[in-house]
Amino acid sequence: MPNRFCAICGNKLNEDSPHYGMCLNCYLVEHPLFDLRDELNVNVCLDCGSYSKKDVWQEPSEDDLYTILDEIVQKFMLRQLKKNILIDVSFSIDKNSMVYSSKDLLRSVEVLIRGNLKKNVDISHQKLVKLKINYMLCKNCSNLRSGTYFTSILQLRVKDVNQLDIIQGFLQEINNFVESLFKKDHRQYISIIKEQKYGVDLYLSTNEIMNRVIKFLQTKYHFLLKRTKKLVGRDNQKGKNLYRLKSLIKFLPVYTHEVILIDNEEFVIESITRSKVILRSSNNAKLIKDYSYFFSEKIIIKNQ
Repeated sequence: MPNRFCAICGNKLNEDSPHYGMCLNCYLVEHPLFDLRDELNVNVCLDCGSYSKKDVWQEPSEDDLYTILDEIVQKFMLRQLKKNILIDVSFSIDKNSMVYSSKDLLRSVEVLIRGNLKKNVDISHQKLVKLKINYMLCKNCSNLRSGTYFTSILQLRVKDVNQLDIIQGFLQEINNFVESLFKKDHRQYISIIKEQKYGVDLYLSTNEIMNRVIKFLQTKYHFLLKRTKKLVGRDNQKGKNLYRLKSLIKFLPVYTHEVILIDNEEFVIESITRSKVILRSSNNAKLIKDYSYFFSEKIIIKNQ
């Protein structure tokens, strides 16, 4: 076989040369296993550490710098590369290349991406990418700072102003419940609490949190629930109307075993179901009333 030489560098070719006219080194230069840009710009939220390239923010699994960097590299640099099942891909972050701002915020860092062909580890490629970080507030944290953003309203009401004290107990339980949700998902929070004559209005960040609070209360208390919605705009991109949801909760003003007067006759509240109140008269007659009765009719609770 006549001698063959690399058309790029002139070195002699052997039987292991991957291309008829190029040596292995030159072939890998001309045909790298993957291609990445020299720089990648990402946005990171100052408050929660969420990150994005455009408008879709991703919350990190843990709120620390290296977790955020790791997830950024995995999501924006390696995800497409890993779809190629013929290549093994890895990376390392050069801590010595980290550049910080005067406020001690990481502005840039170099990331070395490495890849090799699974069937032939001699065929490999590496790329140094400069990761640049822009700091801003994500939409959720911007709404949180403003303290005025809400998508739904939950109204808590009692029948009589003398029962307002129990609203504070309900409110404390709701606050504890919402705080536990917020730790798992920063989109879930109470924006504003406004006092009303017979209760409070809770302005909530999402429709989801309103539904979850209602389900939470339903496991512990009895109340009338009325839902309404108001058209507030239109999402032209999705072609859908936008509605603001409102839920009114009117807590039942009576409890099991209380004695009440109805038309001057005494009744003991025997039990309360999800929609009915079961009463028993002094002569053992059974009476069943809907929740709405206790808000539309005058009843007297007899002290025992």
